[in-house]
Amino acid sequence: MAERIAKISEKIEELLDILPPDGMRDVDRRGRSSKKLRKLAEESAAALAKLAEELDPVRRPSFVFDVSNPETIGRLIGQSLLEQPKLPLAELSKFYGSGVYALYYRGKFAAYRPIRGSETPIYVGKADPPTPDAKTYLEQGPKLAIRLLEHAKSIRSATSTLNINDFDCRYLVVQSGWQRSAEDYLLNVFRPIWNSKVCYGFGKHGDDPSTRSNTRSPWDTLHPGRPWATKAGNKPQTQTIDQLLEQVSEHFSRYRPKH
Repeated sequence: MAERIAKISEKIEELLDILPPDGMRDVDRRGRSSKKLRKLAEESAAALAKLAEELDPVRRPSFVFDVSNPETIGRLIGQSLLEQPKLPLAELSKFYGSGVYALYYRGKFAAYRPIRGSETPIYVGKADPPTPDAKTYLEQGPKLAIRLLEHAKSIRSATSTLNINDFDCRYLVVQSGWQRSAEDYLLNVFRPIWNSKVCYGFGKHGDDPSTRSNTRSPWDTLHPGRPWATKAGNKPQTQTIDQLLEQVSEHFSRYRPKH
């Protein structure tokens, strides 16, 4: 303990030694690095806080449940979503509200066999309200339903590889401002394949070459059918279908689906 206190003292002395006497305005004039000063101050403060914790005879809690913490709220909302019943995506109709959702797959596309009929979603997302301060589901509008119906349309377009009847969804209307935290929680827990770098592109609204030049996404390469993804001017994906399928397999090996 004495050795640690001595090291902290040395660090504080070093900090005091290089602090300019006339305030921080003289830092650059005297050739002192403000970055170095900040680093020394942060290290000294952290070391002192750690020492104070160890000297305190009363133990500190390892975790504090803080409802104002976005991570805590995200977890609560995410878990609440998972408690909702799965509904057929094909039968979805419009409803009011914005929030979070998850899509689930139970079809025959071989690459998705690891998650077939499992509790691991193939895709998760959020729908934001039209204004950040929308207080009621009426003010939020049917944003969540519209987003899910857009996804259903994309899936219906990919007739050669996907069937809309093989998809279920869970959704949850959320108080405005918390949908992002819930989405982050779900992404971290499940690592959905359609949210990954391996098979991104499902959530795109359009890649019209008249407005911008785009390379066809991995999703549109594996599941062709959306008309705008194959318009003249859109560049084909640089990877082959076999290469993409191999990466999908590697993804499921790295992030084991939850059943």
